[in-house]
Amino acid sequence: MKKAIILLAILMSMAGLMACAADSMNTSGASASDRPEKMYEDVAVDDLRQIHISGSALSVVIRRSKSENLEFYNGDLNPAHTYTVRCDRDGATLDIELVMGNPENDNDVLGSPMIGIPQKEFDKIEIAGNFRQVSLDAIDSDVLIYADDSHVNLNLEADYLNHNITVDGSESDTFRSVSVYFDKFPDNVKMDLNLIEGGTINDTDNVLKENGLESGSGKPVISINGAQEISVYSYE
Repeated sequence: MKKAIILLAILMSMAGLMACAADSMNTSGASASDRPEKMYEDVAVDDLRQIHISGSALSVVIRRSKSENLEFYNGDLNPAHTYTVRCDRDGATLDIELVMGNPENDNDVLGSPMIGIPQKEFDKIEIAGNFRQVSLDAIDSDVLIYADDSHVNLNLEADYLNHNITVDGSESDTFRSVSVYFDKFPDNVKMDLNLIEGGTINDTDNVLKENGLESGSGKPVISINGAQEISVYSYE
């Protein structure tokens, strides 16, 4: 049952100074091919230190890229959904804006646009905007996700979890839910969980206590603030 829940969440998820490129192509949903289509040209990261991701979409996936560049793929299976990507670079900071055409018209999450982050250590990656669902893999950077009444899925592989992840909300600006999936547990990980009043933590397997996640020390620290519901799962 636990693996079925995890699989369902993953499927739902896949449901300045110079412009780093011209405006992106407006693309419709991905074709039936195995590989999602590119929705924007690759962007070299060279001396970039910070990446800011904003915009609007029913769902967005931030994952590790196997290449040395930022990659942008359209993994949305609904051909009625269209997206525009823009990148603007200011020194060592890259602003990425991902906008979905008319996201208010339906709630049909059959996949997601995907942003691939290369395995390079950045100072910080910030994610903000009107994304209704954000799915994040562990990547080589501290990550800050801002609340906007959204759902967040953290898909964390211990071998890649070496940096802090902060999911930052408040009583007035909350996350509907935050789900955390571990494949296995790092030795020093600590989870700092702060719900809004009346919020709930779902931990049917006692992952937090049995693995010492509430009393860990040092890095990484997974801090979740201002969530209505927090769920913790494990593949183990």
